[in-house]
Amino acid sequence: MKKFTIFVAVLAACLYCSAQSQPMKFMGISLNCTQTTFVSKVKGKGFVEDPTRSHDNISVLKGMFAGERVSIQARAAAKTHMMCYVNVNFTRSTSYTYETLKGKLQDKYGTNYKEFKNVKDGEGYVKYATDYIVWETDPDEITGETNRIVLTKCNYNGSSPFVISYIDSKNSKVDTIEINSDF
Repeated sequence: MKKFTIFVAVLAACLYCSAQSQPMKFMGISLNCTQTTFVSKVKGKGFVEDPTRSHDNISVLKGMFAGERVSIQARAAAKTHMMCYVNVNFTRSTSYTYETLKGKLQDKYGTNYKEFKNVKDGEGYVKYATDYIVWETDPDEITGETNRIVLTKCNYNGSSPFVISYIDSKNSKVDTIEINSDF
């Protein structure tokens, strides 16, 4: 009976683990790691950290992504230092258009997405977005949460007309819990 109980417990643990969503990946690098590990792996792909713009739980790096010079912001949870998301910021001189980037992301993540057009200031995913598209991937069968890829068209006069965000649902939730625990 004891062996049967252990077998059932192991089987339940295996099923629980297999039902979990896969960690979000950026350039083949899992976001299910610490900020230090992630930055080290991104540097191994040719990115260079900008120490003047990096601080606390945000690392800013510059390098090549999809044939374009970009800067990325890698954000980690404040207390656990686990990666939450990566924002890829394209320069104003990019050869890509919003539609081209949308097509490339559709090729990889499919056509099951939500698109928001002509978003008013403050009503959307990003305060300064005019349009954005959200792909939800790898649903967690236990919690129902999904990793997200978001393509944003920016309407402010910053240096980036488009941003692609890779958001790990599990670590982003941990970050929110950590931030709210202070209240």
